[in-house]
Formats: sequence, C-alpha cells, structure tokens
Amino acid sequence: MGIVNDKTRFIGLALGLWLAFEIVAFALVLRAVGMLAAIALGLATTALGLADVKRLLSVWRARGKLRADGAMADGALQALASLLLILPGFASDVAGLALKSPSVRSAVLSRLRQRGAPRAASGPQTIDLEPHEWKHLTASGRAKRKRRAP
Repeated sequence: MGIVNDKTRFIGLALGLWLAFEIVAFALVLRAVGMLAAIALGLATTALGLADVKRLLSVWRARGKLRADGAMADGALQALASLLLILPGFASDVAGLALKSPSVRSAVLSRLRQRGAPRAASGPQTIDLEPHEWKHLTASGRAKRKRRAP
C-alpha cells in the first residue's frame, strides 16, 4: 500500500466536497422546479456548453494564430466556462454561466495576474537625483561618453 501525500488528500477532499455540493444543488433545483424540468435544464446547459465549444473552436480556427495581449487567457476562461456547463450538475453550471460574463472573466484574470506578479517593494517609487548624481548607460551597462563640443 502506497503512501498518500497531502496533495492527493487535498484533491480527493476537494472532489468529494464538489460532488456533495452538486448533489445539494440538484436537490434544491429538483425541489424548486420538479424532476422533468430539472433534467431538461441540465440537458439544456450541456447543449449550451457544447454549442459554445463549437463556437470557440471556429473562432480559434479563423484567427489562425495566438495573440499575447491577454486574449489567450480570456479564451481559456471561456473554454473552462464551457466545460463547466457541459459537466453534469447545477453548481458547475452556475460557475460556468458566471464565467461567461466578461466582467467576471476580467475580475478573475486580474486576480490571477495579481497572484502571479512579484510583490512590490515598499518604499518610495520615485527617487530624485541631482544631475551630477547619475549618468546615462549603454545597453551593456557602461557609462556613455560625453560628446565634445565642436
């Protein structure tokens, strides 16, 4: 019998909690709208997710190349939203529908960028120097030579 590390336990716990949350969400929807409507709603969100995946694939094929201006991360979040809609369960559908909103995606992206950005050092951001306290440097880091007046 192998040793189970902490990451495996965390993933198992997260999946178990997600499954329990999905069951509770389904029970609440079932109670609110009934069995047939709940099944129809689940199938409709799956169809919406599949149609959106098809749309995303056609957009990506039409572009033909990747852009580095944040559109790739936004597209990845749109694909995640479609995947969440395809998965069975109403809790994942709510998360997928939320990610379909551009404002939610931009908030998630800014939060992810803040997490990945290095922490700024505290202290002044601007330092004032007198003209004799600094000099221009070349790309290699050497001091530029001053031009002689003709």
